[in-house]
Amino acid sequence: MSARLTPEQQAVIQHTEGHARVRAVAGSGKTTTLVERVVQLLRQGVPPSRLLVVMYNRAAREDFQQKLQHRCAEILREEGLQLLLPDIRTFHSLGHRLTQTFCRWGVLQPRQLQQEDWMVDRLTRQALNQLAEQQGEEAQAWLEEDALEAFKAFCTLVKSGLDEPEQVLERLETGQKHFTAAFEALENLLEEQRLMFFDDLLWRPVRLLQQQPAFINRLQGYLDHLIVDEYQDINEVQQVLLKSLAGQAQVMVVGDVDQCIYEWRGARPEYMLRRFQQDFLQVRDYPLTRTFRFGHGLALAANQAICHNRERPDQLTLAADTSPPTYLQQGQGAEWLLEQLDGWRTTHPQGQAAVLVRSWSQSLDVQLALLKAHKPFSLARQEHFIFNRPQIRGLLAYARLALHSQEGMQINYSHPDAQQDFYQLISFPTLYLSEQERQALLQARIQGKAALSACIERMPAARARRINERLKVLQRLARLATRLQPAAFIRRVLQETDALEQLRKTASSKEAAEEALRLIEGLRRYAEKSAAENLQQWIEELELARQEGIANQSGQQQPGVVILTVHAAKGLEWDWVAVYGLNEGDFPYTSGFSRLTPAEEEAERRLFYVAMTRARHWLLLVRSDATGQPSRFLAEAALEDARQLAACLEVQAETTRPSTLQVRDPALLRRYWQAVSERPLPELQSAPVAESGVS
Repeated sequence: MSARLTPEQQAVIQHTEGHARVRAVAGSGKTTTLVERVVQLLRQGVPPSRLLVVMYNRAAREDFQQKLQHRCAEILREEGLQLLLPDIRTFHSLGHRLTQTFCRWGVLQPRQLQQEDWMVDRLTRQALNQLAEQQGEEAQAWLEEDALEAFKAFCTLVKSGLDEPEQVLERLETGQKHFTAAFEALENLLEEQRLMFFDDLLWRPVRLLQQQPAFINRLQGYLDHLIVDEYQDINEVQQVLLKSLAGQAQVMVVGDVDQCIYEWRGARPEYMLRRFQQDFLQVRDYPLTRTFRFGHGLALAANQAICHNRERPDQLTLAADTSPPTYLQQGQGAEWLLEQLDGWRTTHPQGQAAVLVRSWSQSLDVQLALLKAHKPFSLARQEHFIFNRPQIRGLLAYARLALHSQEGMQINYSHPDAQQDFYQLISFPTLYLSEQERQALLQARIQGKAALSACIERMPAARARRINERLKVLQRLARLATRLQPAAFIRRVLQETDALEQLRKTASSKEAAEEALRLIEGLRRYAEKSAAENLQQWIEELELARQEGIANQSGQQQPGVVILTVHAAKGLEWDWVAVYGLNEGDFPYTSGFSRLTPAEEEAERRLFYVAMTRARHWLLLVRSDATGQPSRFLAEAALEDARQLAACLEVQAETTRPSTLQVRDPALLRRYWQAVSERPLPELQSAPVAESGVS
């Protein structure tokens, strides 16, 4: 095994004394390195019970355990040496064990863990509903799906640290002032029913340690070595837990600040940059700079982009000698992206491909283009299938109901599709109705107009007025449906319902409002480009696309492309990767006319770096068809510079290389060349900064 390890990996494996911080770039073989590190400690006689390995999630833990078992079996076969495996855990399994310990000691209330999504949602809705009943009718918006998800995310953020909910809410600058009271209501409900959620596995025992630090001494002294993977993703409760458990143990953490992208659940670059050294003092740094995932071209482009960040170590990502070349392309539009994918598929029919987006609204163009071209695709989460988004479902429901409400036509409300459309009519935008009220209206509509009128009359006067006005909106739209083109119809729906303002007013956060507005704008833009002769034809085309998409998601028979966000892509890799939506304001993501703070810009650039470094052989950076400036990240990545220098590195004959190259950052490229090659470097001259374009 040692013959296949780099000198940098060997240094990590042979680390002898004190704490260690390993800075591992994307694709650097850190899992292999950590497996060999554990084997080295076991060979040295460290008892397995005195060694703890902490992985970030269950999938990583299972993968690491499998590879370690395989390596130990190999050693037994070749050397006759049997090595027993140490404890390999996730943070949450550590928290679970600690919770059980504290319950046995009688210092923490025993509770039953609830992990099923439906149960978490039911309890969360129950707490929100109790609070909403004490407020005005507008509080019903707190129970909408997006609002519920935003509140759950707030709870996760609170439980990633040790600050009070009020402090967390103040930093978020959200308009949802009820979050703190709702958090307290949910905590009271969980305490009454002796239940807990996944986040509580860490938050409850760590809070107890903070409140009663005397317990820390009882936990320490059981470990000699503690190894932590993906340390850049650590948050405050995890950091406090590590420090509490470590005691006198030697701690080795492994991570990459440039891949710190989970700020929304408490991760921050400062933990790896400064906090580890502050909390554990004598620390030795080890770099793992060689990537085995991609070639010089991508390594150069990724370096050129991420080096604009200040909150990072001065470290380059270097392609290993054995890394395959990676081809770089830049273009615009979902149709262009599909052309490139089709071309690649002709020579790589079984290859793995992914389209990565900053936010789900950016995937609308790609999903619709794939459906139109009858190309299979899969989604990381089915609720983000474009026809499952509430705003899209709502707008299309207005169109179908308006078309089917023409004079002489009658809608069959016993049909599930018609029922779903009516439900959307009274839900989008919100009429501040409870779920019980919406279901009552739906059942009444199924029975007929008289039953619906009677149901509305039983409602409070203000609510009844809003419902009747919504029904009048439908009548007005029905008179226009055969005359308006699709884009004009969408504009009319938005105007009649004041949907955009309602979304801004009721959204759980500015980001949620922006996401909803961008989805609507994407559909309107798609409608404007449509060749459909009228609204009816457009709706029929979309319905065919929806049915095909449902069939795609239920079971693919041929290799397709996966669409997912950059956050969901972390830790994964594909042969062919397209990063879509690289427009200023979309990626980097900005809200309205606000400007990014330096910290926000660096966070967005880390996301871009993670997106780029998911590719093995092909990387495409793609702008959407939306108007506006190209992303600043396109200019920073400077693909043409990366391609030129990579070509020089990959060509063996000196005579075929240009003697001079004009590049944006000669110093960085010169440093890269000198780190990976002993051959003479072409003369690098500063090129004028050019605007990003299509190549």
